[in-house]
Amino acid sequence: MSPIDLNKMAADIRAKYSVYGNANLEILEANEIFKVRMSLGPETENHLKMMHAAYLFAGGEFLGGLVPMVHLARPKKFQPVVRDLKIDFKAPAFSSVTAETQFSQAQADEMNKTLDEEGRFDFTLVADLKDENAKLIAQTTTNYVIRNFLGG
Repeated sequence: MSPIDLNKMAADIRAKYSVYGNANLEILEANEIFKVRMSLGPETENHLKMMHAAYLFAGGEFLGGLVPMVHLARPKKFQPVVRDLKIDFKAPAFSSVTAETQFSQAQADEMNKTLDEEGRFDFTLVADLKDENAKLIAQTTTNYVIRNFLGG
């Protein structure tokens, strides 16, 4: 498999989805460790000049889309969606924030095998969101489902 151009992938996502464009989303890692950064700025801060909760939510949630973007064997057939997300806020973020989770190659292999056999794969990601000083800002627990939502 050819290496993924994470900068191009992030640029395409920022251009297509304004929430990620506003956050200046960067994809820092996308293999077994998945890590993204969102910038603090006028578009992402709240009335107290800290990162708005919506962007913390978006950063944690985005990881469950990034995993399939990297690992799905048949991305035209299967699409991921969020079933639910729980966010546990720990501290305010007065800087850029990174969201990080793990999804191993063994999990990716199981995902593709299950999709081929059953047409559906459910998974959960726990993500840590940290500020520029590595302080834990929030933790998300998100349940996703992948299946053929478009019928193709």
